[in-house]
Amino acid sequence: MPAVLLTCFFAVVLWIQLPSLIKRKNFREIIAYSLMMIMGMVYSYAYLWDIKLPNPTHAVDAVFRPITKFLDHLLV
Repeated sequence: MPAVLLTCFFAVVLWIQLPSLIKRKNFREIIAYSLMMIMGMVYSYAYLWDIKLPNPTHAVDAVFRPITKFLDHLLV
C-alpha cells in the first residue's frame, strides 16, 4: 500500500511540473529535473523497501575534497 501511495505522489508531482517545462521547451531543465526525480524515486523506494544504498553526501565529499584541499593550501 505505501508503494502505491508513493507512486501516486510521484505521478502527481510529474503531472504538475512536467507540462510547463515541455511547453517552455526547456530541454536541459527537463533532463536535469528528470534525473533528480529519478534519483529521488530510487532513494524513496529503497527506503520504503529497506534496501541499503550509499549516502549521496559521500559522493559529493569525494568530488569536492580535492578542491577544498587545494583552496586550503592556497589560503594558508
